[in-house]
Amino acid sequence: MARENRSGALEAALRRLSMVVEGVKASVIVSDEGFAIAAFPGDAETSASGGRLNAAQLAAVSAALAALADRSLDRLAQGEMGRLLLEGEAGALLSCPAGDVTLALLVEKDASMAHVLFAAQKTAAEIDAILARA
Repeated sequence: MARENRSGALEAALRRLSMVVEGVKASVIVSDEGFAIAAFPGDAETSASGGRLNAAQLAAVSAALAALADRSLDRLAQGEMGRLLLEGEAGALLSCPAGDVTLALLVEKDASMAHVLFAAQKTAAEIDAILARA
């Protein structure tokens, strides 16, 4: 699959996730190195408590947390990371492995977390399938 088609397909998957699940403020597909591969809403900045947060910052933070979680689970012999959820007063950060990349979401405080978790797992599988195509 051509790079442009894959990029479009990844962005479409993130757009669908945001349209289907109420409360997803931002989503980004993150490489292991912490780079944003695709994001929704695009390059637009998303409000965060006390400041502004863009896709590159969300990617870097989620990659660092996922790496720490992976090392911690390995050290404690708990297997591969299934997902990482950090809940705060103003919302949550959810990271789900998607093959060789990670799907990271910023979620509003009042969102239905069960709905978010289900849709995130489904979108992560879709992302993995898109990236697996040659």
